[in-house]
Amino acid sequence: MNRKDVRFFPVFLGATAGVLLEVIATLVDEIVVGNLFDDAAFTAINLIEPYTLFEVFMAYLVTVAGAALIVRAHGAGDREKMSQLFSQTLIACGACGVALTLVYVLFTPQLVRFVADDPAVYDKAYAYFTAIRFYPLVDMFDTFMFAYVLYRGGYARFYIAISARIGLNVVLSYVLGSRFGLMGIGLASILSLMVALAIKLTFLFSKKHGIRFRWHFNLREALEIAKIGFPESALSLFVVLMELAINGFTLKTYGVAGAAAVAVAINIFEIVFYLSEGISEYEVVAVNDSIGKNSSQSMNRAIRTTLRAALIEGAVLLGIVLLGSSVLPEAFDIDDEATAELASTLLMILSPTTIFICLTRVTAIFYQYTRRIARTLALFGTAVALFPIVFSRLLGGIAPEGIAAGIALGPATAIALMYGYVRLIKKETLFDYALMRLD
Repeated sequence: MNRKDVRFFPVFLGATAGVLLEVIATLVDEIVVGNLFDDAAFTAINLIEPYTLFEVFMAYLVTVAGAALIVRAHGAGDREKMSQLFSQTLIACGACGVALTLVYVLFTPQLVRFVADDPAVYDKAYAYFTAIRFYPLVDMFDTFMFAYVLYRGGYARFYIAISARIGLNVVLSYVLGSRFGLMGIGLASILSLMVALAIKLTFLFSKKHGIRFRWHFNLREALEIAKIGFPESALSLFVVLMELAINGFTLKTYGVAGAAAVAVAINIFEIVFYLSEGISEYEVVAVNDSIGKNSSQSMNRAIRTTLRAALIEGAVLLGIVLLGSSVLPEAFDIDDEATAELASTLLMILSPTTIFICLTRVTAIFYQYTRRIARTLALFGTAVALFPIVFSRLLGGIAPEGIAAGIALGPATAIALMYGYVRLIKKETLFDYALMRLD
């Protein structure tokens, strides 16, 4: 890795397959709920999702940049720095996991009422959150191992872990869900994640990939890592804001049925963002390896490969969403025929945005790890939160189809405005290698 460029296909295929399995694992709850319970229960767990996404925000904040900087230190051949970063990240995971769980436990009724203040869904949302509020205790560590194992090339171990998580979650969700309701569904997610984490931890047993843990924590360095990682972690926070605003608006304007249809569209929107992570994971590894080697030529080749891949994947996902629009609502087992038909229409409207999502993601990641933090935040914030919220409210007042159109306009408008800003105001190319600082 110190001498050669990072190869695209091993990282891309490994990361994409891993992320796809991760998406399936996160969707198990909703699919099982759709089959075991009614549409109100499906809506309830989607209303709780902002809290799980906020937990993802915290996990990415303290882990993803740390894992990326471990790759940078590896590119530079600095084993001591790798050990410091690894140890510091584990300590941060434990502290943040405990703190967030305490907040969720102490304020459970208030938090549930904030997102599900409707008699039709409150009790169901409360039951699910009763279990899922303990998720941060496990997921903080799992998120770090997710990034570390992928970045270091442990794809086989990763596939085994995620496959075990999916299989166990399906079985436990049906068993515990049938016995304990939505609380059992949440408990199944935690137990299956614990098994997946245990499998990923075995990656550290080898001499090549294992890193010695020691009690090391430098607050200034931890804050610097958090600063670098904040934009990518903020993506989850922006999704939280988008879901809160659009779900609340839809529930109030079109009722539970409309909220269920829009929830399908929002889930697919998020899945596309997750799948685009396959390319951005390659980009993170290649960019940080190039910085570690102090090679602008290596960086140039990596970004060209990333851009081509983003365009191709965006087009492929467009076709998948478009062709699958009539089938995807059935995957969530939407019971009402009119609701399922509306969900299909929303997905067809949403499909063209897949290309812009992929372009937004890879552009933002490049800016993030070359210290253009403001640009990264602007891209993610406008593409995922600000523009989808504003446009969906403006167009959603006309018809529910306008909500999907508003969500779709978000990434397209964001990347177009960023391109105009960079070209016309900053007089740069979108990926300006000449001004890139390698440190």
